[in-house]
Amino acid sequence: MKKQLLLFAVSLCLLSCQKAVKKVATVDRQEITVDTISTDKKNLSDFHIYDLYSMENAGKYDIFISLSDIYNDSLAVPNDIIENQKSKTFAELKHFELTGIYREKLLKGTSLSEADTLFLYNYKDAKLQKFPIKDLRSVANLDLYTSEGEEISHYNYMIGFELNQPETSQETVYDKTEYTLAYFGKENPFSGEKLTLVPWKKASINQFPLSLKDKKNLGDTYHARYRDMDYYLQDFKDQYGVAERQLAVVKNKKVFFIKNITKGEGAEFKSLNFIENNDYDDFQWTGNLFKNKPPVVFGFVSESFGCPFITFLDTSYQGIYLNCDNRH
Repeated sequence: MKKQLLLFAVSLCLLSCQKAVKKVATVDRQEITVDTISTDKKNLSDFHIYDLYSMENAGKYDIFISLSDIYNDSLAVPNDIIENQKSKTFAELKHFELTGIYREKLLKGTSLSEADTLFLYNYKDAKLQKFPIKDLRSVANLDLYTSEGEEISHYNYMIGFELNQPETSQETVYDKTEYTLAYFGKENPFSGEKLTLVPWKKASINQFPLSLKDKKNLGDTYHARYRDMDYYLQDFKDQYGVAERQLAVVKNKKVFFIKNITKGEGAEFKSLNFIENNDYDDFQWTGNLFKNKPPVVFGFVSESFGCPFITFLDTSYQGIYLNCDNRH
């Protein structure tokens, strides 16, 4: 009898162990740990990525990159333009080329040279275009908020470069500038890889890998998988809707990246891809955008008074704002 009881106990133990092994193979929140988060940040203050503008001039559309976010010269345009504006047409004031010392000042003020290159990169199609700066026109454009008849100062001008290929319609400019970023320099910083739309799906709140025990006003939870990483997004609500989002990224069962996503004055959260049945599901993108840098994710907030933000999925890297010359 004792022998039979012993065999029965061993069998129960083996069965229990098999169940335990099966449970460990299933990843749940209890098995995910938070990795060490770096407090040291790599300084990317000299790494400038630019947005592109479509500027209408004389019935045609120019592709223009403003450098005014980093080029601050109170005499960036000829004084004659400002002092004699009453005697000039609005078309003459609205857009003109900067030559001679004004082009030289622009290059010096942005640490560029005629030997450098403009790199345009379409991250949706992994398409790279290169334009030598010596072949680009340096120009001044009145900002989009200045109307005919208003008093104009130096501040009203956006200073930068335009391609020498004006387009006949806004649609063709859109096709060439949508999903496209710009960089000026000697070396191409872009990886050459296509970025991927973040494929969000609704998830159970129990799947979110961080503790929500002391959190209030919990909203929906979302999950997406990209390569060997799991992205989790948790909404926090107020009386007006989603007030904040928290992003947690997991790799090898460790949360290695956490970011609280907030919105400033006049900003709104963008719709999440594949969630809200919109005509467009191409807001959040992720992947290897830059050479020798961690993967990125962006596209969570629509800014009114600021510029889009690119987040590196590495806590040792500061994120970067696009230089978009967003002025009001």
